[in-house]
Amino acid sequence: MTTLKRRAAAISAPLLLAVTLTACGGGASGAPDDASVEDFCDVFLDDSGSDIDPEDNGALLDAIQEQADRLADVGTPEDFDEEAREGFEVFVDVVSDFDEGDIEDLDSADPGDIVSEEDADKVTAFFTAGGEACTPELDDLEDELGDLEDQLPSEPAS
Repeated sequence: MTTLKRRAAAISAPLLLAVTLTACGGGASGAPDDASVEDFCDVFLDDSGSDIDPEDNGALLDAIQEQADRLADVGTPEDFDEEAREGFEVFVDVVSDFDEGDIEDLDSADPGDIVSEEDADKVTAFFTAGGEACTPELDDLEDELGDLEDQLPSEPAS
């Protein structure tokens, strides 16, 4: 995982905390809900900001907000369920409203004070749906590992 993606993942939960501090229902609710999987994944998996210094909060925020804007432009594939779609909207809206000071405050933030459990579950559903849509080979690997597990003896050899 790239440094940018690690840092973005590390701040995603606290970013959700900001939902309680910001108005919801922003621009992401008007994003398309019929994106092609290929177009969505091109943005969802984009690592063009991987060369950003993870300590440069301004550059990091710019890269994350640019990716959120691109996600809002492309939207979600039509097979995303309602919870994943709502998680997409929460994530994009919250990230879009953040400023550099908010990023600095995240290190000391308690996620339980920032976001409801319901919204956190929705954003998790979005990232799960995105991961499943964009990395189907992991599902295939899981199936193959399951098949191998079925072939293992159930009792240890004596």
